[in-house]
Amino acid sequence: MYYYFHGMITMHTANSIVVECHGVGYECLVSHPEDYPIGETMFVFAALYMHEDEQFLIGFKTIEEKHFYQKLMGVSGVGPKTAMNILSSTSVDRLSDAIEKSDQSYLTSLPGVGKKTASQIILDLKGKLIVPVNMRSFGEKNMELAFEGLKGLGFKVKEIEEVLNGIPERGLSVEEYMTRCLRLLNRN
Repeated sequence: MYYYFHGMITMHTANSIVVECHGVGYECLVSHPEDYPIGETMFVFAALYMHEDEQFLIGFKTIEEKHFYQKLMGVSGVGPKTAMNILSSTSVDRLSDAIEKSDQSYLTSLPGVGKKTASQIILDLKGKLIVPVNMRSFGEKNMELAFEGLKGLGFKVKEIEEVLNGIPERGLSVEEYMTRCLRLLNRN
């Protein structure tokens, strides 16, 4: 439902931020609120969690962190708050390394992860943590964000790659990349 927000960070709490987009403040649970400086305009990748009695937004600084969160949510016994506690306590790289090396003792040192959950995480995720090809780097953050935004609009990966690679200028804003791509995509 929500892919990302682009707006100003206006507030922090112990485990969340508020990102203001066009006059509306969205509270997002995040793993490291200090990574989002108040007053800075930035992209916050997002996921919506909905259950019978609660719903909340979860924010991520990078697409890799969001991807990892989604993988953790697929593990039996790991809910949204446990997944966020895990990501708050370690880096994506260190966690990925622990899973690939079957380091159960490291995983059990993370909050909310017992032996059974650690074993399940290793069983479900070992060898499956490679970031999908469509998230590969174009070498420029704004271009990558434009790619993800266009993908979220329903365009096919190959179409997006073709038009992005066909833009000769570099160093454009996300909006400029998306505008140029949309013009090219709508011609086809």
